[in-house]
Amino acid sequence: MSTVDEAANVVGNGPRAALADRTFRAWFAAQIFSASGSSTQVIGMSWLIVRETDSGVALGFLTFAIFVPVLLLGPVAGGVIDRFSRRGLLIGTQIAFLLIGTALTVLAALGNVNLPMIYGLSLLTGIVNALDGPARQVYLMDLVEPRLINAGIGLYEVVMNASRVLGPAVAGVLLATWGIVPCFVFNAVAFIPALIVLLATRPAHHVPLLDGPRAGFASALAWVRGRRDVAAVLVLAAVGGMLFNLAVSVPLLTTQTFRLGGGAYGVLVAVFGAGALAGALRASAQPSHPSFRESALLAAISGVAVLLCAAAPVAWVFAGGLIVIGFVSIWFIARANAFVQLASPPQLRGRVMSLWNMAIPGMNPFTGLAAGAVADALGARYGFALSGSLFVVIGGGCLIVWWVRHARVRER
Repeated sequence: MSTVDEAANVVGNGPRAALADRTFRAWFAAQIFSASGSSTQVIGMSWLIVRETDSGVALGFLTFAIFVPVLLLGPVAGGVIDRFSRRGLLIGTQIAFLLIGTALTVLAALGNVNLPMIYGLSLLTGIVNALDGPARQVYLMDLVEPRLINAGIGLYEVVMNASRVLGPAVAGVLLATWGIVPCFVFNAVAFIPALIVLLATRPAHHVPLLDGPRAGFASALAWVRGRRDVAAVLVLAAVGGMLFNLAVSVPLLTTQTFRLGGGAYGVLVAVFGAGALAGALRASAQPSHPSFRESALLAAISGVAVLLCAAAPVAWVFAGGLIVIGFVSIWFIARANAFVQLASPPQLRGRVMSLWNMAIPGMNPFTGLAAGAVADALGARYGFALSGSLFVVIGGGCLIVWWVRHARVRER
């Protein structure tokens, strides 16, 4: 029986039906492992920086180095993804990640890692991420039937947020026992299963590739300008990137506010991931198509949760707040992601998802620096609360606009 037949025999359009496809199931498991490795490496690098500098701005520059290529190269990456095999592109990006991780491991083991080297390797990682991120988003459409897209996107968020549990858990153990170098070793090894799965399997469904004249990135921008709801969700996604960039705010809260060490930092990131994992599962189980109103409402609720958590008096209360934030914010981002993907025309999807990638994580260089600068100027709590304030203002504003427009429609 083929994997397509297996999936077809499972009734419904939820996560179980998507995971019935062996190709998707193998990809899903391998992605959890590779994403966890990436999370472990970032925690190792951020802890190294905070130990040496205790500076929010220095941590912000780490974010800048990783994500500014995603922003700058997004237009090019989107066109490439719409024209070439996503599977072939992803095979190339996994090999590149493996080589970068190996280089960082060797340098760290030799004791030759310094800030310029960390920033340089992070910049190379960002260049590969500019293509890898949106390619993975669109490749998801190759892996599942149209009826399972909601479940597939929700499970993709499960991948990202399982890594927020597993990666920090591994990093916390490694930092507390053997030090920073094993964090980099784990990351280098973690890309091997994903590469094997891509080489050994082929997707059963294929999003059409462009076969006509080369279409520019301007066509995707023009489409987004005509869809203000999509544009607003992209702005909210950029704010979400500030919240999800825990490598800036949480290390400072750990050391400056709660006076704790590296193991506690790993635990705090892990509890956020636990809540986020539950939020992603909640989103993947929703049968209905996502809406603009739902995305704005979840963003506003996330903002309120962030503001309350920022005022936590002790670490265990803060940890409890992180669970709630993780649940609501990832529920938001999964539904917002599905809203943008399902709204975009198939022939533009690669470029539209490059815009998504430019918003989150592409804007992280600037949102990370902003959060770090606020933390250095006013305190770690204020740096953490910045994303919450923006969520409340923008998400709440979107809800008001939606309500006014629909009230006018009802009056006609």
